[in-house]
Amino acid sequence: MKKILSLILMFTVTLAVNAQVDDYSADVKKCITSNGTMSYYEDVMEQMYEMLQVQFKEENVPDTVWAQVKEGKSDAMDKLAQMIVSAYRGHFTHQDVKNMNALYASQAGKNMFKKDGLTESDKVALSKFYSSETGRKITGSQDSMNESMSKISETWSSNVYRGAIAFLSEKGYNL
Repeated sequence: MKKILSLILMFTVTLAVNAQVDDYSADVKKCITSNGTMSYYEDVMEQMYEMLQVQFKEENVPDTVWAQVKEGKSDAMDKLAQMIVSAYRGHFTHQDVKNMNALYASQAGKNMFKKDGLTESDKVALSKFYSSETGRKITGSQDSMNESMSKISETWSSNVYRGAIAFLSEKGYNL
C-alpha cells in the first residue's frame, strides 16, 4: 500500500513540475513574441535564405528545393524559442515573465515599441513598471541577458546555416 501511495505521490509531483515548466515556456514564448524578439529572428532567417540564394546562384537551385529549405524555418524558430526560454529561466521567475506579459499587453507596452508612440501616461506606466522588482531585474540583468542572447544567436544562426548548407549538399548543390 505504501508503495502505491509513493508512486501516486511521485506521479502527481512529476505532473505538477512538468505543467509548471510547460507554463513557464509558454509564457516566455508569448513574451518574446510580444516584445518583437521572434519577429526579429524571423527576419534574420529570411535574410539568411536570401544570402544562401546569392551564394548558390551558380548552382541554379530550383524554387522547389528552396521551398524545402524554408520548410525548416518553423522547427528552427521552435529551437530558438527553447534556447531563449533557457536564458530567461536563468534570470527571471515565472511571475516576472507574467509581469512582462502584462506590460506588453498594456497600451504602454504596445506603444513602447513604436517610434515616438509614448504618451505621458505611457511614460508613467513604464516608469512604474521599471521601478518594480521585475523591472529592476530586467535592467539589472541587461548585460548578462545580452551576453546570453548573443551566444544563443550565434549558436542558433550557425546551426541553421550549416543545416541549410548540408541539406543543399545532400540534394547535390555545392558552394
